[in-house]
Amino acid sequence: AIRRTLADEHGRFAEELGLPPTAIEVSASKSNANRPLPAPPEHVGGGTSNKYCTICLFYQYKEPSWTTREHKAALNKVQQLAKQYAITGRGRCAPEGLNCTLTASANDIRAFCYALRAWDPDLFNPTDFKLEDGVDDSKRFRTFTLRKVDELVGYTLDGVRAPSLNRHAGRHLEAPDYHKQMQQKDTVIIDVRNAYESDIGRFAPPAGGATLLDPKMRTSSDFPKWLNAPETKEQLKDKTVMMYCTGGIRCERATALLNQITDAEPEFETKGVVMVRGGIERYLKTFPEGGYWKGKNYLFDKRMEQAPANKTEEALEKDVESSCCLCQRPYAHYRGQHKCAKLIPSSGLSCAVPVIVCDATECQNIATTEPQKLECPLCVKGYQTPNTAPDLVGQKRKLGLIARGGTDVVTGQRVDAKGSSNSQNSMSQRLFVGKLPLTMTASKLRRAFEGHNCKVQSVHWIVDHNTHAFYGSAFCYMASMEDSQRAQEMGGVLRLLHDFRKKGKGRKKQQRMARVASAPLREGEVWPPESFCETEYPPIGS
Repeated sequence: AIRRTLADEHGRFAEELGLPPTAIEVSASKSNANRPLPAPPEHVGGGTSNKYCTICLFYQYKEPSWTTREHKAALNKVQQLAKQYAITGRGRCAPEGLNCTLTASANDIRAFCYALRAWDPDLFNPTDFKLEDGVDDSKRFRTFTLRKVDELVGYTLDGVRAPSLNRHAGRHLEAPDYHKQMQQKDTVIIDVRNAYESDIGRFAPPAGGATLLDPKMRTSSDFPKWLNAPETKEQLKDKTVMMYCTGGIRCERATALLNQITDAEPEFETKGVVMVRGGIERYLKTFPEGGYWKGKNYLFDKRMEQAPANKTEEALEKDVESSCCLCQRPYAHYRGQHKCAKLIPSSGLSCAVPVIVCDATECQNIATTEPQKLECPLCVKGYQTPNTAPDLVGQKRKLGLIARGGTDVVTGQRVDAKGSSNSQNSMSQRLFVGKLPLTMTASKLRRAFEGHNCKVQSVHWIVDHNTHAFYGSAFCYMASMEDSQRAQEMGGVLRLLHDFRKKGKGRKKQQRMARVASAPLREGEVWPPESFCETEYPPIGS
């Protein structure tokens, strides 16, 4: 019955879209959520072949979020199952859920997925495990790493800032329906990936159909500010809004964020917000000749990029719009981890966006010996990210998602009338700054804040009680409450320009993201402490 249904859908969509039957594979658009996983192809050999591995991409949000104890248990369980089933790859585990890109044999990867479902059926039965069998074994990850993080995607929407997926998530469209929607007028389609990913591949809707919008993000934390900009809202108003990303995870929070904003602002309405189920990855499997996709899909595993399976190399070459940042030759491969060396005028920090350097010997030599010449397209055009993030906590309180003196529906945490919780504290002139490099100095920290027009009065290094050593955190007492408020409007992150030494190549600059949160004084606490004396360098311990 399932095969007959798929055959009927296949024929219907091919006819509706005016495509030959070979140009669409409807079965590839289907989610594996709440269904048995597909069996491995016979040629792969299950767990016996050394020639192939299987790649699995999946994410699963948890709402309400895991408690601290549950989060720790989830980390331990996933690591235990990865070891048990010989899983390699990498993942991120946050209170809000799990996101992984994994490799293993075809049988082992399926056993791992079923073990997650057995451990927590309510959470992982609805998970869409995207499997690709028959991948050359050279693409297998060597080890397994699972990072404990605050947020699955770096939108700076962690804790009580996170929009509710249960209430505001966008509607999923399977790839054929998403393809049809791109043909409609009064529709905009937003690429919620970073700009360097968009440079080598994107959707190109047909003439008279959807309008493509590129937020030009250096990092995902730019997205809430772009979405909050008046000119962006004007482009989205009274339109059907489509979003897409690599595998779907970024669209989950992005669509929920837009729906929360429109729900909280009656004058700003759309005709609906949708995302493609399974992301670009599943769309390209559904349309093996590419459909409306142009170029390549940037991937975060050893495959590096994904192209439509049945598209010729000649056709792919014609799709290339990106170029080498040095010689401007058309080129669409990121190799060598080269980064933009220019400074962002508004912050004075290094851009550090990945750039394309072609395989010409001269360009490779320049990239190695004169990295200061590397410049990304955003810096070439002088693009500046909008500055103002939306008041997400205020919106959630207005919509009843945070009751006064009640509970935040996303985190499950108690939130007081001022909006403080374990994740976000009430406004204070004192700020906590974490994830600092160990080579940080008070002067560098001040300059980073000054790049956002925020003045620091004093810097107090936080040290371990036993060793008295610095491990990357500090209290910054701002010059005024206005300075503190501006700092917290940055979305919880502070971009730092960090020096590091590369063997045999002297010192280089690298961008790093520090975390910023309000740190209210406890009742009776005096700040700074009587014994405080600011030092330029953090203590090295005893």
